[in-house]
Amino acid sequence: MSRRKREKDADCDAVNAQFGKTIGRLRKAEALSLGELAEQSGVAKSMISQIEKNESNPTLATITRLSRALGTSVEAVLSVNDSDDDPLVEHARRKDTPVLMSDDGLCTLRIIGSIDTVEFVQWYDFTAKPGGKLESSPHPDGSIENLSILTGRLSVTVDGQTWTAKAGETLRYRADRDHAIENTGENSAHATMVNILAFSVG
Repeated sequence: MSRRKREKDADCDAVNAQFGKTIGRLRKAEALSLGELAEQSGVAKSMISQIEKNESNPTLATITRLSRALGTSVEAVLSVNDSDDDPLVEHARRKDTPVLMSDDGLCTLRIIGSIDTVEFVQWYDFTAKPGGKLESSPHPDGSIENLSILTGRLSVTVDGQTWTAKAGETLRYRADRDHAIENTGENSAHATMVNILAFSVG
């Protein structure tokens, strides 16, 4: 086997291994079982299991389906950076930043946190038009969400109790139960959201 062929195969193996690890981290961060991700992505449960264990060479179509189901981009899940000598710099361009919408279409979440830390911390840029409401199901037990309002006014409801904050203020609340963020003001609101997930080591 030629040196060039060996280097090419090594690069492919590195990409596949990184993809499997990333899919596993994202799935666990969203508290999804293999079956639930299979249902949302259209990729067989057995295939997802093999991908996470680096026992499969997924097609581009499979990579695209899984990336979309997990709210990220193909470019992000395929990125490989294993060198400790590289500068700790990531340049996330706007076109590569995943964007999520609330069910009412009035709230936007841009995922601006690093994909390498998504299993234990998630960082979002949040905007909401007047009346916009983002409803979320519980995150893993012990999770805490931090909502820092930059402009406008937002209300957070957890277990039937509601708190309101304005620009310059922050709301911190348990996110391991049903919770919702709503723009109760007359103008659009902008905030940063950091979700710290509980996780176990080992």
